[in-house]
Amino acid sequence: MRIAVAISGGVDSAVTAQLLSKDGHEVVLCHFLMSDAGEKSALDAKRVAEHLKLPFFLLDLRSEFESCVVQPFIKEYLLAHTPNPCVHCNPNFKFKNLIAFADREHCEKVATGHYAVVKDGRLFQAKNQKKDQSYFLSRLSVEQLKRIVFPLGEYTKEEVRKLAAEWSIPVAAKHDSQEICFIPNDDYEAFLRARAPESFIPGEILDTEGNKCGTHVGLPSYTIGQRKKIGAHCVRKYVVRIDKENNRVIIGGNEDLEQKTVMLTDTRWLIKPASETFEAEAKIRSVSAPKKCLVKVLPDGRTELEFALPERAAAAGQAGVIYLSGEVLGAGIITI
Repeated sequence: MRIAVAISGGVDSAVTAQLLSKDGHEVVLCHFLMSDAGEKSALDAKRVAEHLKLPFFLLDLRSEFESCVVQPFIKEYLLAHTPNPCVHCNPNFKFKNLIAFADREHCEKVATGHYAVVKDGRLFQAKNQKKDQSYFLSRLSVEQLKRIVFPLGEYTKEEVRKLAAEWSIPVAAKHDSQEICFIPNDDYEAFLRARAPESFIPGEILDTEGNKCGTHVGLPSYTIGQRKKIGAHCVRKYVVRIDKENNRVIIGGNEDLEQKTVMLTDTRWLIKPASETFEAEAKIRSVSAPKKCLVKVLPDGRTELEFALPERAAAAGQAGVIYLSGEVLGAGIITI
């Protein structure tokens, strides 16, 4: 089978390409140049391709990435939301362009170094729960998933590193990126100040009873659950609400961050619900484990998640992903 592999310049995609090649598939590599900061990764991707002796294509998609991913990210922050750009990038940019590339190169399937499992167009969590990336892939369409293979879904990170070393892959020891690819040094505030300085208007910091506690430096500098950079208080305080209309940051205790009900909008279903109310599991942030909840599909198109135990720091703009027995059923965007 001829397979197009998106090669990032990291160890996971490099091992993905070699696994498929060793399984007898005809592998074609492509790297998407998405920002000026990505030139080092492009060089690493080319080194990997040369080492594996596989055909390599470099696609300059900086302009499309800017309009499709970066600008919506900035817009969401200016609405006082906390977006997750990877959740939107995967269906709308990365896999859209990877499948288009595959079609041009007459490839039947596409692959990446994500840790997840796809079976017959259905998406499941990876064997390695700590590295599972099904959350970020949850808004892919069934049509996209039918074209995708994730060879690392059954591997642990340690096993991948070991294979990379055995095969002398040039990036075998390269550190995993923990940052959003287009934000230098993971400094959101500096990035947003450079791109939208007019949005940083100082305003009041209030407690949950309406008492003024200080002055904030601009709403894009804050997100739900944040504890740092909100001033010193006698007890530990967190950002519990962002009042965009009045340019205010509301702070409170840990108990003010807890809620049992989370509302989703724009839910995309991979498995259509058989009933309007059903039991499942859901996660409202990428780093948490799915928690038991009652899912309610509302007449107005929204989806309500009623958790068995309170969840902490639900943030508008993040994804809420619904699971059943390790399978992704659907995903919506949290609205407060």
